[in-house]
Amino acid sequence: MEESAESDHFVSYVLVFVVLSAATFFARKFFKGAQFKERVSAKGLVAVVTGANSGIGLETVRGLNLAKAKVYMLVRNEERGAEAKIKLAQMGCDSTRLINLRCDLADFSSVRECANEILKAEDKIDILINNAGVMFYPKYEKTVDGHEMTWQSNHL
Repeated sequence: MEESAESDHFVSYVLVFVVLSAATFFARKFFKGAQFKERVSAKGLVAVVTGANSGIGLETVRGLNLAKAKVYMLVRNEERGAEAKIKLAQMGCDSTRLINLRCDLADFSSVRECANEILKAEDKIDILINNAGVMFYPKYEKTVDGHEMTWQSNHL
């Protein structure tokens, strides 16, 4: 009798595991949303992406590069930008079409300098992705230009 009870518990655990696994699988499929799968060529296009060294910015750069665009990766920290470029190359991107430029949105002189670098090298920008931003900055702080950090980084 005791062995039968243990067997029933085991079957119950296995059944719960299978049901939860199936529910998780279908929930992920359902909530994943639509995926863009169309193959579009961006060959010959110049793209500029701010906040390009991580997260959505990094994935945006990857997608543009795989579509054959030349991508300027605007980053605050050049070291992190270089690491992102290596990571992108490992993910199959063509590093000859990835250009890292330092651009701190909290410093207008940095933005001007970066814009001038791009204008020297390119006739036009075809795609601009304003991805970088500041959220939940821990305290009120002014930029070198005298504006509140979040306001300047996200809007000005």
